[in-house]
Amino acid sequence: MRTLGFSVGHDKGAVIIENGKVVIGITQERLSRIKHDGAYQGGTLPYESILYCLNHLGITIKDINSIVYSTTELVDDVEEQFKNYFGISVPPTFIPHHLAHAYSSFFSSGFEDAAVIVADASGSVLNSLNKLPNWYPNIGELSLDLEEDWSEGISIYHLTKNTQKEVYKKWIKYPVPLDTDDDVSVGTLYSEGSLQLIYEPNSHTWPAGKLMGLASYANQDIVNEAPFYIVEKDGDIFIPNRKIYPKVTYKSDFYSKACVAGIYQREQERVSIMLANKAKELTGSNNVCVAGGSFLNCNSNEKILNSGIFENSYFIPPADDSGIPLGCAWYAYQELIDIQETEIFSPYIGKPYSRLEVIEAINKHKILEFREYDNMDELTEDVSNLLVQNMVIGWYQGGSEIGPRALGNRSILASPINSWMTGHINADIKKREWYRPFAPAVLFEYQRDIFESDVYSPYMLVTTSVKEEWRNKIPAVTHIDYSARHQSVTESNNNKFYNLITSFYNKTGVPVLLNTSFNGPKEPIVESPYDAIRTFLETGLDHVVINNFLISKN
Repeated sequence: MRTLGFSVGHDKGAVIIENGKVVIGITQERLSRIKHDGAYQGGTLPYESILYCLNHLGITIKDINSIVYSTTELVDDVEEQFKNYFGISVPPTFIPHHLAHAYSSFFSSGFEDAAVIVADASGSVLNSLNKLPNWYPNIGELSLDLEEDWSEGISIYHLTKNTQKEVYKKWIKYPVPLDTDDDVSVGTLYSEGSLQLIYEPNSHTWPAGKLMGLASYANQDIVNEAPFYIVEKDGDIFIPNRKIYPKVTYKSDFYSKACVAGIYQREQERVSIMLANKAKELTGSNNVCVAGGSFLNCNSNEKILNSGIFENSYFIPPADDSGIPLGCAWYAYQELIDIQETEIFSPYIGKPYSRLEVIEAINKHKILEFREYDNMDELTEDVSNLLVQNMVIGWYQGGSEIGPRALGNRSILASPINSWMTGHINADIKKREWYRPFAPAVLFEYQRDIFESDVYSPYMLVTTSVKEEWRNKIPAVTHIDYSARHQSVTESNNNKFYNLITSFYNKTGVPVLLNTSFNGPKEPIVESPYDAIRTFLETGLDHVVINNFLISKN
């Protein structure tokens, strides 16, 4: 039994589930090399992603039992595009964007039931040009002006393996009116802050991750004294769409920007707890799952985890829209099968590349030297020696991980022992702001010795604090506020990465490596061996490892 899920919109992609297991998936940007591909493509299908999945399994679209998609486009012409390209008469089924987010997280958690919170900038659009009104036949009973378009802002669901119930929905105007007191989404407010404070005029970008890094430099006294902007009133959460201290902009001094960023971050964390409380009240579940771009915010996730509101929490690695195809595929599978059991999601669902494909990629560049290892333990030993010597390594193994975080299969790795390493990688390799932090990948059995957390966190989605006695031992992954977005690595969740960190630990006494995504400036994470070698040649990386090949510049 096979199901296909795909998405239309930014970060579009495709996923196939086969007999209850996620077997292959990709986000379009990894193939097209266009970051957030789909954002400006006019609602086109992720054809390359779908074919990538089908071809890997050696099947055609006719071998798929059910197809489900979601879109955030104003006009939904997906059925027509699909029929024209694939030539089949059975159209794919539409589900709302937020429901797809919810399914992606819940069916990856292994829980029997859970409250699922979905928060992002906005979801599917409600108008007569798409299929979302079919999901809300009683929309006329809500206090919405149906002369305007609306989109999903925040949703809460109660899910089991065979049932789903939406228990809360916040609708927001579409497009979102700027600089007003209109009630908006969590993601809208945070995006507004990003545009205000970290806007880059040359590239016309303002990624939210920069705001989270900047916020750590805030004066906490100023942050604490600032008035609350998000409030609870009339039994609901009100999020005003207006700038916080609007006179401070991306042109202002660093200190001012950091302090205002800290207030935006505080509001993000406050509303996350409000939503967790509301989800508990409306579902009574002991478990919570979250999804949507707002839950890439590791500090917010930490607040939920430590709040005690729920007994168990799950944070999905593709929390952003790269996870939508996964949720669609699970919805399709639930429609076909009485699901009895699910397992914790492994994000490494890209296809592996063959030895021949690696050799072909190497041979396209005559300036490369390489060694192919017959013994992976020997390769691990040699690479750990290079890391001890403060070399920066591109580490590429097996299938790529889905989502925006590199988790040891498409990673740039370095020693965390010297503080200058942070500046070197930011300036010379990633070409990004000096204040951006890097994550520690830690052997899980030593995690509680180094960090103020013994929570298993394999997806780099929860922040913790570095213990005082370790701050000077791993300064390259200790942020200005002593926080760290750690990744728990075990022998079972990523064996090769685990063995490499272990080898480094045996030489240094430090069971931690600096881990950041394998990509150059303004490009997506690398997918193919060719991508990896091209990025290696265009950046300040010292070596790249692709499967069992150690590659150097001649």
